[in-house]
Amino acid sequence: MEPLQEKEKRIRVGITHGDINGISYEIIIKTLQDQRLMENNTIIVYGSSKIASYYRKTLNFPEFNFNVIHKAEMAHPRRPNILNIHDEEVKIDIGKSTPIAGELALLSLEAATIFCT
Repeated sequence: MEPLQEKEKRIRVGITHGDINGISYEIIIKTLQDQRLMENNTIIVYGSSKIASYYRKTLNFPEFNFNVIHKAEMAHPRRPNILNIHDEEVKIDIGKSTPIAGELALLSLEAATIFCT
């Protein structure tokens, strides 16, 4: 556990997962592999660990893992965190616009908005 003073200096960054059929998870995973981002920031992705796992395997990033949390307060300060907004299985249709992708994008935005207030 890090000292309270250091924890208070960290910037909390919320990232929404966008369209699950688009390139958002690819960009998120590639970006969060850079550990320098964790030096001063606590990163929370508002998304789905199941969808993230699908993309991690599809894009062949076996070493990358999210810390799965259920509340923003549970975020690990030095690891990329994912707050599950949806736990059910979802069909991924890469490159296609689907109603569920839109619903989950909105749900992600709503969850991140709650985090910011």
